[in-house]
Amino acid sequence: MAYDSRYIANLVLDRADAEGLGITNLEINKIIYFLHSIYLANFDRPLIDAKIEAWDYGPVIREIYSEFKRFGASGISARATSLDLKSLQRAPVYETMSNSDETFLHPLIDKYIRLGATKLVNMSHEKGGPWDLVYNASGRSNPGMEITDDLIQRYFLRQTRH
Repeated sequence: MAYDSRYIANLVLDRADAEGLGITNLEINKIIYFLHSIYLANFDRPLIDAKIEAWDYGPVIREIYSEFKRFGASGISARATSLDLKSLQRAPVYETMSNSDETFLHPLIDKYIRLGATKLVNMSHEKGGPWDLVYNASGRSNPGMEITDDLIQRYFLRQTRH
């Protein structure tokens, strides 16, 4: 079962805060994209249950972008929330994660939170990568188009075999 992308965002933000690192909206979207991609390639199932789109600065999860757009290019200082139907209050999104998923993801999160926006954008824009193939399909820009799990998985499986 895939996780809510807001939960994964909160997991990343919690680990970044513990390390004293600020994470921007642009960075959190790229980090979740890479976590999802590597997870998909390794386990043949999605990490998150959200659509990933090709935007100008790379892969974007619209829910995550919308949740944190108020921070602009500054570090995110809140957690992604959802409406609690019992209390009718917004509450941070947290789920229970399996020990094996935690063991797999934590070292990846620790790696990606240290890369910075420029490196993350450059990595996500790699020629022949999923974002490039969708965004520059037929030689024309196609912002907002979906980067499918199938495309992501095929590409990242090739990367892990090298």
